[in-house]
Amino acid sequence: MDLEPVPDTPALRMRGGSNWVCVADLHLGMETELRRAGFNIPTQTPKMLAKLKEIASPGDRLLVLGDVKHRIPWAGYREDREIRPFFSELQRDFDEVVIMAGNHDGGITEVLPDGVKASSGRGDLVEDVGVFHGHLWPSDKAMSGKKLVMGHIHPAVVLVDSIGTRSTEKCWLRAKLNRDTVLDRYRKCPAELVVLPAFNPLLTGTPVNTTGGSKLGPIFKNELVDRTSYRVYLLDGTNLGTPVMHAPRKPWKRS
Repeated sequence: MDLEPVPDTPALRMRGGSNWVCVADLHLGMETELRRAGFNIPTQTPKMLAKLKEIASPGDRLLVLGDVKHRIPWAGYREDREIRPFFSELQRDFDEVVIMAGNHDGGITEVLPDGVKASSGRGDLVEDVGVFHGHLWPSDKAMSGKKLVMGHIHPAVVLVDSIGTRSTEKCWLRAKLNRDTVLDRYRKCPAELVVLPAFNPLLTGTPVNTTGGSKLGPIFKNELVDRTSYRVYLLDGTNLGTPVMHAPRKPWKRS
């Protein structure tokens, strides 16, 4: 399959015998947790729904690589009210909707409408591309793909301007896998890993160019990913190449 990021959107088009739109990390209902912490932020669900409907083309299928909801372990009242109509509406625009459960998705099948498929976060093959969420070891089947696509780590990049001001932006992460390390555990090694940015607008992400960044999930923690091969792209397509590593900012302390 051909993989093509949607311009200015954290979504991936997968084109082959069938056409898919792939997203990850919607975290529906996270605003409820933010309100408990004192932040009055409106729900992002209508915005995400509108964006997915906007990029849908006739015949497209939708693949969500985990963390549909935010609350762990079960869906709360707010999520229960949002998730079912959210996916019911998407079923009007996509020929098929498939979810690969993430670490936030306990009990997700109980709040999905009929016809939406939910499967293990360990992943599967979509034609010749392996797909999984990222919080578990990928399945042998997912690792047999020519490429591997995941979410979970919410990749972002720290940008530093000429006067030292830092900002953090969502990014796409592409990397090679450490073949020998992979083949110690699996029969095959995909040629490339692609990590999707979080689809929820409130989630900037985990900087991949800071010490200790992107150390989420077993394939990163166990050095299956070649950190020296990182290639970073902003949502607008800007190629930042291999990121320059920065030390994490130390917390400010009173003197």
